[in-house]
Amino acid sequence: MTGAPVVLPLTPQQRGVYFLHCLAPDSAVYNVPIVLRVRGGLDRERLQRAVDVLVTRHQALRLTVRESDGQVLQLIHPAEVAPRVEVNWTSLPGADLTRAAAEVVRYAGRPFDVVSGPLMRVDVVELGGEEHAVSLCFHHLIIDEIAATALAGELHRLYEDPAALPGTGPEHQYAEFCAGLLAEPDPKGLDFWRERLAGMPVLPLPEEHVPEDHGLFTGDRVGFTVPEAVSARVAEVSRAHRVSEFMVFHAALLVLLHRWTGAEDIAVGTPMSGRVDERFAETVGFFQNTVVLRGTVDPGQSFAALLKTSRRTVLEALQRQHVPFETVVDAVRPSRESTRNPLFQVALVFNRRKVEQDWSLPGLTVEPLPFPWPTSHFDLALTLLHEYGVLKGDFAYSAQRFSRATAERLTAVFLRLLGGLLADPDAPVGDVDLMDAEERARVRELSTASGRQVLDGRGRPLPLAFHGAVHTADPAGGRPVPTGERGRFAADGRFELWRDPVEAALEAHPGVLAAAVVRLPATEDGSGEQLVACAVPRPGVEPPAPRELSAHLQARVPAHLLPQRVVVREKIPTGADGRPDPAALAAVPEPAEGTPEEAADDAPRDAVERRLVELFEELLGVPGLGRYDNFFDYGGQSLLAVRLVARVAEELGRPLGVGVFMNNPTVAALARALAEDGTAGPAGLVRLRTPAGDPSDVAVALIHPVGGTLMCYAPLVALLPGHTEVVGLERVAGAHPDDPTYADLVDRYATTLADALPGRRIALLGWSLGGVLAHSVADRLTGLGHDVALVALLDSLAQRTVEDAERMSATSAELLALAGSVLRDGTGVLGATAGQRLLMRRFGVDLDLLRDTPADQAARMLEDWARLLGLVAECAPAKTTAPLQLFLCADNPAGYPEALAASWEGLGGALELCRVPGTHIEVLASPAVEQVAAAFTERTGRS
Repeated sequence: MTGAPVVLPLTPQQRGVYFLHCLAPDSAVYNVPIVLRVRGGLDRERLQRAVDVLVTRHQALRLTVRESDGQVLQLIHPAEVAPRVEVNWTSLPGADLTRAAAEVVRYAGRPFDVVSGPLMRVDVVELGGEEHAVSLCFHHLIIDEIAATALAGELHRLYEDPAALPGTGPEHQYAEFCAGLLAEPDPKGLDFWRERLAGMPVLPLPEEHVPEDHGLFTGDRVGFTVPEAVSARVAEVSRAHRVSEFMVFHAALLVLLHRWTGAEDIAVGTPMSGRVDERFAETVGFFQNTVVLRGTVDPGQSFAALLKTSRRTVLEALQRQHVPFETVVDAVRPSRESTRNPLFQVALVFNRRKVEQDWSLPGLTVEPLPFPWPTSHFDLALTLLHEYGVLKGDFAYSAQRFSRATAERLTAVFLRLLGGLLADPDAPVGDVDLMDAEERARVRELSTASGRQVLDGRGRPLPLAFHGAVHTADPAGGRPVPTGERGRFAADGRFELWRDPVEAALEAHPGVLAAAVVRLPATEDGSGEQLVACAVPRPGVEPPAPRELSAHLQARVPAHLLPQRVVVREKIPTGADGRPDPAALAAVPEPAEGTPEEAADDAPRDAVERRLVELFEELLGVPGLGRYDNFFDYGGQSLLAVRLVARVAEELGRPLGVGVFMNNPTVAALARALAEDGTAGPAGLVRLRTPAGDPSDVAVALIHPVGGTLMCYAPLVALLPGHTEVVGLERVAGAHPDDPTYADLVDRYATTLADALPGRRIALLGWSLGGVLAHSVADRLTGLGHDVALVALLDSLAQRTVEDAERMSATSAELLALAGSVLRDGTGVLGATAGQRLLMRRFGVDLDLLRDTPADQAARMLEDWARLLGLVAECAPAKTTAPLQLFLCADNPAGYPEALAASWEGLGGALELCRVPGTHIEVLASPAVEQVAAAFTERTGRS
């Protein structure tokens, strides 16, 4: 039928990308931007015609994705009905190149709609005259490096003459290649990978902190240039040892990871073209495949010997690169979790030239335009390339795993290590010095001052930011004595003991006295390594069940760190050296699933838990829930949480804050929180994070927006450093004191924070109306003698004019009238007008869920929001001495960001403006929230 698309299943390569896209659909991590500086008379119409022909020629550029009957399909649309790729042209006369680059990157960072398409975007920012910034951005589902190079050549020819290439495209098209990828994999190749990767351990990367599992794939990069002498030496060693430059870098990376982690069995992932059939060399599509290079490092072996094994490893992988990575994963069957690659944590990428160097346009000067791209596919990735004859590179790192300071230290050590390895390839790789004289002297000084040294496996001091075995000085003057602990000197010189995050999270449970985590080795049956956590119950309380502790960990520890088993014992079994005994824990029998004992453990234990389970099931529409099931894992969100809290207060007679429920989202944890309500703090105060160790200098206080709950801040809290103490103030309808005036409300909030955080410096943060409240509370806290480090305002407007007050009063009246209508006619009246829908959207309220809320409860919420707006409208903002940090949403209507900035002028100390992508309701979602967290954390660290 004319106009019908060609329908194919996703290829194995695409399935992996699509799965990760679904995990973080608002992330730009799988956007592939080509950002260029173009000088000369760039012709808009010629560029559009060239792009149109590209889309006509290449099936992959006409691709969309659809889920149907449990299968994910790709639809290749005919050229005449495919979604058009419109060239988006923006003029910024007078702007500099940096501003233009930021603008096109903002466009490139917008998520793709893979269902509607297109999966390609072209954005141009014209600066005036003959200066342009151009972004060509693709979803990774349709492009790889070879495809990008092919498109670059075609765009050049088509810009010059749209008829230069036939519209039919290459002889061998995308669908034909996909058919080959969907065929049965090579059994011999699959057997090779199954055997090569069996029992492979997880690389024990020393992570900085453990935030909640949000903000997937956010990251940053630390760039570097390899010194000219070292670059020349790379070429010399490659020729002398008959290896490629890639093999040199692979071997050097293995040594770095060994010296950093102590691991000897190390896997590194790397992309390969996947195009073993030359007929498809010019075909556009995502055919690139990832292979795993597994190597072993012995600190006593020479770099020359390691190069020989690296050569064999890489060549063997090249010969089997046609076996799809996802197929290999299914065959190897490692323990999988959603947030990271199942077979490796570190990637290596080497390009002969920078991809952007391939792009040109006739009669114009085109060159790569550097740009920030705050994403990372992996925990760590080393990229090296030749850019105009200079060897450059960068370390991309996950912001959830590492700090920038550590990435910078790692970069410096890598360059020093690379130079040392190449200077004498016959020396043992474990003896190459990782520090220069200055750093060596500083480490010696820190060790002497603290009485502690951090050493590697060969007894050599380690650089700053490298974890190693902690030793103390021998009083008799002999060799350093190991303490059995691991630690490091941080980049700023502080000594830090490493603490297993699972152990710390378990010991934060009220029923646990002590905990230990051990790694059990792989078994002969092919099972990989297994993490087992052992918890010792606190005397005088009922011992927590293993499933309860597992649920406790799931709410607090990233998935990739979770143990496969949790056991509860009266004491931690230890060996002769006093350390936890893996053999003893391995002997603990694993409970069978579905046993009567397990079912009984998951069943509610009393009338309160039974009613909570019923409420969970009723509100979520999910039957068969148990006491350890997480409310938010089954579709729970803010309005449902508000309804649950109200039902708990109504039926069980126990008032409960939504923030408390956020921290206790299982039936078992919620029942325990209800039982402990005699020790609850002031109304509205919620302790969102209490660090196990020493907290940071500045505590963070979050102030609710007009909706009253703190649920909107969950992604932000997850991205703040783990040592940050975070509290919040919420206002849930029917569960707060009746404040007669705005001044009374502000005074109550300020007093509550002062009492909860005595003597602490406080940074306040609020979104929308929450920013207005935060500013007022800061002024009152200062009046109480409290030190306010910062007030962060997320897309907030200061109500400082008569018109502002009148608008707010009008909104208050509208909400009150709406509440009356709901009580009279039911919740079906909600959203009846465009104005109502816009208002709820501005408040961040899900209108469908509000309609599903019982009428009396929905009316109470609307009345409470109206009352709050009425209070705020009473008072003009006072000036505070605290510094202000205002986040402005770049995709708000034209002129609105400028109006927000003007509204805060003169109302505080220094005013810092931070632009983030998205609109008002997207500022606390990816990708904006990652930028908010980074800027807020950096600023509070300086305050």
